Amino acid sequence: MSIVLFLTVACALTFSLIREIRKRGTDTVVVSVWKFFSFYTTLSNVLVLLWSAALVFAPSHAIGAFAQNANVAAAVTFYIVTVGIANYLLFGWLKLSFFERVSDLLVHAITPIATFLYWLVYSQKEQLQYSLIWYWLIFPLCYAAYTMLHGKWSKFYPYEFTNVQELGLRKVSLNALALSISLVFGATLFILLGKAVGRF
Repeated sequence: MSIVLFLTVACALTFSLIREIRKRGTDTVVVSVWKFFSFYTTLSNVLVLLWSAALVFAPSHAIGAFAQNANVAAAVTFYIVTVGIANYLLFGWLKLSFFERVSDLLVHAITPIATFLYWLVYSQKEQLQYSLIWYWLIFPLCYAAYTMLHGKWSKFYPYEFTNVQELGLRKVSLNALALSISLVFGATLFILLGKAVGRF
């Protein structure tokens, strides 16, 4: 079933990239593609794509073994699931064109649901460790740092809560702290869920 997940994410990213290029406005194609890959949603989907690719194409190699690790699988799933939850909590059901609606559903709903179901059914959960939760913060915090750094010269911030120029460094730092606390709490619940399911 990992091949189904891989193809689902690949199609979702391709469709969304086409949408981004189509609505680029005055941006060049290169800038449009760069902006597309500057969103946490996109990078989380890419992470799932790479993870599922390792499961499909290199199951017996070191990278495949790494992808099959219970804590790695849980972390990747957690990232994409939080993307879906956060998107609809923060932005709700936006008024979009049909093409945009399909794209939005693919990366914010279909991919998270497909990944979660795959993890729920096929991934190992017995070895999940609460002590590794702090490592789960590496990806989102690196993303936040990258966004603030490139925003300084590009003036492009994918998300308002990372906009240092408008909010100031103090406010953005507080946002990052609040996000980190939320992620630690969410990850704890996610591992708790995994351990509970793993007993059956």
